[in-house]
Amino acid sequence: MIRKKGRCRITVFLLILAMAVSCLPVNATEEEEVLPTGPDWAIDMATAPAVIADSAILMDIDTGVTLYEKNIHKRQYPASVTKLLTCLVAAEHSEMTDIVTFSHEAVFGIERGSSNIGMDEGEQLTMEQCYYGALLASANEVSSGMAEHVGGSIEGFAAMMNEKVKELGGTDSNFVNANGLHDDNHYTSAYDMALIGQAFARNETLLEISGTVVYHIDATPTQPDTFDLRNHHRMLPGCQYSDARPYEYMLGGKNGYTSVAQLTLVTFAKKDGHRLVCVVLKDYKKPNHYVDTEALFDYGFGCYDDPTVMAQIDVKVKELQAARSEENEALEEAEEEPSGEDASKRLTLEEMDERVENAGKQEMAESTQTEADKTADIAGDVKKKAGFPILTVAVFLVVLAAAAVCGYIFYRNYRKEQERRQRRAEIMARHRARREVEY
Repeated sequence: MIRKKGRCRITVFLLILAMAVSCLPVNATEEEEVLPTGPDWAIDMATAPAVIADSAILMDIDTGVTLYEKNIHKRQYPASVTKLLTCLVAAEHSEMTDIVTFSHEAVFGIERGSSNIGMDEGEQLTMEQCYYGALLASANEVSSGMAEHVGGSIEGFAAMMNEKVKELGGTDSNFVNANGLHDDNHYTSAYDMALIGQAFARNETLLEISGTVVYHIDATPTQPDTFDLRNHHRMLPGCQYSDARPYEYMLGGKNGYTSVAQLTLVTFAKKDGHRLVCVVLKDYKKPNHYVDTEALFDYGFGCYDDPTVMAQIDVKVKELQAARSEENEALEEAEEEPSGEDASKRLTLEEMDERVENAGKQEMAESTQTEADKTADIAGDVKKKAGFPILTVAVFLVVLAAAAVCGYIFYRNYRKEQERRQRRAEIMARHRARREVEY
């Protein structure tokens, strides 16, 4: 009897242990708090802010000088800030008065529940109205309609987007749609988005549209609804949302979010004649993307007030101008055709193109991550989201082993009980047989 009680206690203990181990939080570190970190480089490290975003950059729009950078070549998902490039490419290949007719694919090819203004198949908007729909309301079906109108298809327009990024000097991007809805092959970097933002801000019409608080669209025979589009960027002065964070020097910009990209933001601001573009990618919690952006603008505009820092900026400007002059001279020489006796001494166009291309590759190599680094970054993100698979397997094996031990104990006790009953039955049978003989 004592042994039986001991076995029961062991069984209960193992069951409790198995239940406790199975409840361990194997992904306990998945939601770990993200702390601010310093920049990879800043033109004035003494006053540079700590930025929470995974990638960030602050660039002077008119000179191209970078004042702050953090993981600027790391591959990131852009979400809806993609629409800045969409509008930039569309503006270069269409007129404001173009009529965009929405196809079935443009309307129903976007994720259900994603940002839209309710356009229906066959309805029409002008290209100008599309810019407001994409930049203020972040309408995904509007962006797709623009892409089909300009590029003939989403794929054709995406090719134009990628070509434009390369033309601007970007090396880290690949775009596959016009709205920024998540696709593993749709990615960019903070540096490339700064170049896109720089080009966007030089288009005064697009910049003005991106800084519009509210835009009204009247109903027409080809579009039966009336719209009041409100700008989603909370830093815009006059923003009509309750959680607005107005920044007095802001000119315009675009915000974005997907569950994978997290919070993304591109913002343009001007103070005392200086224009800056700020990009923050993969900010993890509202309103960190606005806090980061405001801190970077305050730092950037402060740089122009410091004569020592301003001297460094002037040096950077001269370096950039010299680099551009060399590129232009190389291109001009490549375009000239050899003639007369000098023909044999001059480089052919093919040779010049090759040299220019090689020089570009060397510059790119100094500023971009290797594929191995990018793969490591992606693997790190995946590992962070997936938790610790080794721990998961270990917990599973412990639970399985505990269950096996419990099962074995129960089976052994069951067998012993059966044997005990069988022996008792045999004893009772012998007793009955003995009594029958006696009587």
